[in-house]
This record gives sequence, structure tokens and C-alpha cells, in this order.
Amino acid sequence: MKQLVRLCATAFIGCAGLAFVFANDGPSTKSLTVIPPDQSVDDVSQKANLHELAQGRGGAWDPSHAPSHETLIGLASDRQFLRDVWCLEFAYRPPRTIEVDVPGENLEIQKERVWYLLYRVRNIAVDENADVASGLGGSTRQVVFEKDEEGNDDLTRPTTKFVNQSIHFEPHFVFETHEALSRDEGLLEHQDHLDRLVSSAIVPISRREKIHPDMLHDSVSISERPIQPGEERWGVAIWQDIDPRIDFFTVFIYGLTNSIRWRHDAEFETDLEHAPEYERRELECLRLDFYHPGDADHDDFQEVNVVHSGLFERLTLGSRLLEATSRAALTQAKYVQGVRDLGVRWQYFLEPEKENWEGGAGLVPVEMFAKTLAKVESVAERESLVTAFLGEQAVGWMEELLKAVAGPVTPKQDRQRRESLGKINLTPEQVLADPLLSFARIVKELENAPDMDIRRQEAAGFFGESASLLDQISHEVAIARTAALLQLLQVDGAKLQQAGSRRALEVLLPKLLTVANPAEDDPGRVVDRPEDDRNELLKGLFGHDGPELFKRAMKSNEGEEYLWDFRDARQEDIL
Repeated sequence: MKQLVRLCATAFIGCAGLAFVFANDGPSTKSLTVIPPDQSVDDVSQKANLHELAQGRGGAWDPSHAPSHETLIGLASDRQFLRDVWCLEFAYRPPRTIEVDVPGENLEIQKERVWYLLYRVRNIAVDENADVASGLGGSTRQVVFEKDEEGNDDLTRPTTKFVNQSIHFEPHFVFETHEALSRDEGLLEHQDHLDRLVSSAIVPISRREKIHPDMLHDSVSISERPIQPGEERWGVAIWQDIDPRIDFFTVFIYGLTNSIRWRHDAEFETDLEHAPEYERRELECLRLDFYHPGDADHDDFQEVNVVHSGLFERLTLGSRLLEATSRAALTQAKYVQGVRDLGVRWQYFLEPEKENWEGGAGLVPVEMFAKTLAKVESVAERESLVTAFLGEQAVGWMEELLKAVAGPVTPKQDRQRRESLGKINLTPEQVLADPLLSFARIVKELENAPDMDIRRQEAAGFFGESASLLDQISHEVAIARTAALLQLLQVDGAKLQQAGSRRALEVLLPKLLTVANPAEDDPGRVVDRPEDDRNELLKGLFGHDGPELFKRAMKSNEGEEYLWDFRDARQEDIL
């Protein structure tokens, strides 16, 4: 009897605890950031050509007894597309991590740390009978026409009004980062993760966030029925396999609005090119940028901070500039003089375009550097050239790499390096006889690796445990190229250091965007720098990712915590 009473008491206390955690007054809105529906885009009425009819049909026909706008091409040109546009209110709490049980190999339960974003969407209702909508209006804008003098709809004067309409919300969350996590990845390394259905995470998340599990939806259940006017719904997006070392990341949220843009990039000549896959479609999405100090060794969660878009790119570019201006004091290198002593121009060390390469810092500059040194017969002169261009430590790095690939090693290591060298028709003896040109051939082989993982494996086959020194040399060549360019552009290094990594790009901008073009009556005249010239400088300063990083940095929306943006979408995302 006592055990039964104790069991009932325990159950009562447990139920009371759940009732306390999941209160009846609904989830707390504490620390909730609310983003109103985007009403800045006027795409309720869009004009575009029907390219299937308006293009590739020969010249326009100029009829004698009818207006030209009634011809086939005239009717297909500048057509007006009218439709209702809706956008939900979105509110969220900062992303967090949580450890949950997930099925592993052989269906065994294992612990895994996942990221999640708790959010609320709301279909804002309006009083349709009111003459003027109060506040910011509702979630749906409907096309209506102004009346003419006779009280009829004037189809040439469309306008909009807010109406109440149910909305089918089908969310699509993308966790994206462009942060390179090691030197051999360069400055930019793209990763994106789609939200996952992790059913075992719903209850732990609901308990932590104090939301009843029945109220918390995943990305599928939240779309099972339309959201009615005035209704709000809570959901959670969950991501797995996120690298714990990342600091900056962006979440793109699709499905909050049906706003869309489309265009044709070129004038098509044949009927086949009018197919839908040749059209460019852009869906409007919500962009949220965050900063979280990554730590691969500890699970201690630190608060995620909201930042503005472009901050990561500005910090990345600024850090490279600061490193280049301060590196000479550590390495004793003389970058501009080093380039001149080598008898080449700085463009000689540019990284090539790698369309099918999945990332990483290019090794071609290292190959070019080795080939240039090979032309110098004197060993002492070679060492002085390496010291002048890269610093004293680079001499030891190159000696250790050559020793690893051609010097005395264990029998096991010798078999491994001979196997790797045999793929490019080399032996350790040949490397010893002609070290620099052989080194250049090895680097060229590594440059052809399809991705970073394979490149690291192949480098270990040639150099064993010393393989990481190759990335050190590659990094020093990139820094030397940046430092030499800054000196050639006459950028004040002291001002860069004073500006810090966040503002360093602003110090460089005048040199990037303009170029001196003196005239007789205006010796100090400057003009806009040509785009091709600017992109070459950006590649020299920041590697092959430079132009893309610069483009994103210049789109920075400092002071804003979110951004409504249009991004390319596939046809299946539209239909």
C-alpha cells in the first residue's frame, strides 16, 4: 500500500512539473526577435515578355491596318502579371545546440550534438471592412483595380489591398558557412546544410524552450495544414553534422513568402532555348547572420550573436591585410625586393581559376617559385632569394620537404614515397639529382587533386609527416604576394593596423576603386579603376576567392539584423 501511495505521489509530482514547464498561457516570447512581413517589394504587378513568343520570331511586323501592339510580338511584349503576394511574420530565438539521442550504425542509439533554430510564424489578420488598415497591414496583398468615372474597374491602374487569406507554409532552412577552417583551404570554403527531421530532438528541445511538444512542429508537420488568418505556429529547424569549429554562419529561410522574380539572361534565337530550364528564377528568402565562437574540443555552449551580412567577409579580408603588413617583422622578408630579385612580376604567383576544384589554396604559385629557383645555379644565391621573398624559416621548410622525399627514411616510408613518386615517373634518386624541378613536378601533381582530402592524402604519400610544411610554404607565398602588392599600391601599413581587421578594407578601398590618371590641367586626377584590373588586384591580394569575398563585403548591411534577399532557384522549387 505504501509503495502504491509513493508511486501515485511521484506521478503527481511529475505531472505537476510538466504542467509548470508547459504552462497553459502559451510559449514565452522572451528573447524572441520579431521580423515583420516584407512589404518593400512591389512584385504584385510585374511586367515581362513572353519570351517563347517575343524572341526568335524574326523582325517585328508593322501592320498597315492595325496597331502594332495587337500583333503577336506586340501582345507577347511587356505583359503584365498580376497575382496575390503573401509574406508571414517570422520570429525566432538565437540558434542553439543540444545533445540528443539519434540512431547510429546498426541502429544503435548514440549521442549527437545538433544545431536548432526555434521560430514562430504568424499569418497577420486585418479588418477587411476598415477603410485604412491599421499598423503594418496583414500578411497578404491582393490585386484590385481603381475605378474609372463610370464606376468600373480600370484595368490599367492596378493597386493592392490587405486581405485575410490562409497560407500554406512549406519551410526550407539552409545553414550555410563560407569560413575556411585551415590554411590549406584558402580564405573561402563553402558548406551548406539542409534542415533534417530528427524526431528524437523534439521533446528535449521543447523541454528546454518550455514549449509543449504538441505545439512544436518540424519542417514537415508545420506544413500539413494552412495557417489561418490570425493564427501563429511554432516550429524548429534542426541541422546535423555541423563543424564545431565554425565562427560565422548564415541561415537562409525559404517559404515565408511567395515573392519571386524571373528574367532571361540573353536574347534566345531558337525554340529549344525557350525551355523553362533556361529561365532565371529568384525566390525571396530571409537571411539571418550569426557569430558563435567555435570550439572543437569543448561542448560548452556560448551565446550566438546576431551580426550583419558581410561582416565575415570584411573580417576575413581585413585579417589577411593585417597579417601581410605585420609579417615582414617576423620573417625578415623583403617582399617587393624579393619579387624583383627573382626576376618576375607579382602576377607570376597568381592562383589559377579552378572551376572543378572543390576548394583550397592553390599550389601553382609554389610550383612557379620552385621553377624560378631552379634556374639559379648557386645554392647560396637560392637561399638568399628564398629568404628575401619568404623569410628565413622557409629555407628550413624546403630543406625538410626535400629530405622527406629524397633523404634517408625507414623502409616502410621509402616504399610509400616510391609508390607516390612512381605515379609521376620519379624516384628518390632523381629527386636528389634535380631537387627543385622534381619538387615542382610533385607540387603540380598535388595541384590536380580534386579536393582537399585527396590532396592531403597524396601529400602525405610524398612527404610523410612533413607534408604540412607544404601548406606553410603555400601560405607564405600568398602572404608575400599580398605584402608586395600593398607596397606597390603604396597602402599605409600603419593605417591598416590602426583600423583593425573590421575596418582595414576601408583603408584599401581608394587604391582598389580608383587609379591615378593625371592630366596637364589636373595632375592629381584619378579615375575609376577598370573592373578587370580591380579583380586582378583582388586575386593578388586575397587569392582566387578575392573577387567573390570583396563582392560580398561590399554588400554589407551594417546596422541591420536581417536581410530579405532574392536568390536563384531551380524550376522544381517554383512548381
